[in-house]
Amino acid sequence: MSSDSGDFLQSFYWESLPLRGARCRVDGIFARVIQGLEGPAELRQLLGEILVGLALISSTQKHFERLILQAQSQGNLQLLVAEMISGGGMRAYARWRGTDENLDLAALPEALLALTVDMGMDRDRYQGLIQLRDTLTQSLQAYFAESVQAPAYFRLLVDAASGIAGGYFLQRLPGVLTAEEWDVATGFFAVGSDQSLLLARPEQFLPEIFPTVGVRLRKAQALRFQCSCSQERVEHMLVALGEKEVEETLAVEGRVQVTCEYCQKVYLLNSTDVAALFARGKSLH
Repeated sequence: MSSDSGDFLQSFYWESLPLRGARCRVDGIFARVIQGLEGPAELRQLLGEILVGLALISSTQKHFERLILQAQSQGNLQLLVAEMISGGGMRAYARWRGTDENLDLAALPEALLALTVDMGMDRDRYQGLIQLRDTLTQSLQAYFAESVQAPAYFRLLVDAASGIAGGYFLQRLPGVLTAEEWDVATGFFAVGSDQSLLLARPEQFLPEIFPTVGVRLRKAQALRFQCSCSQERVEHMLVALGEKEVEETLAVEGRVQVTCEYCQKVYLLNSTDVAALFARGKSLH
């Protein structure tokens, strides 16, 4: 798969240094996520950043069924979440309940950042949790320092107005890597404009960071927007809510409407559908 053909993730590493990294572009996924989004402009920026951050983090996971990166607070930004499933499907959404157009992460009360790794096959989930920092970039770097205990560098390159969402990531691995070498590597990605870094060819500039050390680029992985909502999942959710609550909604609204927060697909159930749904459950007892 060519990294020029759409959304992608590509990892790389240096042969004789405990240092690895990744780059990604998620422009298409980003465009789908913010389609019709209401809220302050900063909300679009944050959705792009959390998509990019999650894509880059996924390069550190060998096996997983689902990765979930989310920020939550008791303030206007109640939830900011991105998910990736094995195979490269991604989705994201934000739950915004504010009236103030100003979105200051530092001012959000009880703000947390969490990464959940779901390995599937009934295995336990792993979740790391830290306090949200002033920016999502700072939060991701703090997560690696505190929860992973392996220093990492992120540069999230997002411009909602231009529809650009991509970035670079570096992680220091166990082994001998001097502070100067780490500074050289991170400093290389810290300079230049967002556009120039996104357009640069990694096979050309990565060898320039450590000219005497070989660097390897892995094959790029295709990424895409993918939502896991379905009629079956909606029905399971309604059964979990309980027949009484669903019947009350039906009585007031004349139907039950469920809208997926990720893809905005609308699921409608009438009185016949609801009766059949709970009749199936009763027949099992």
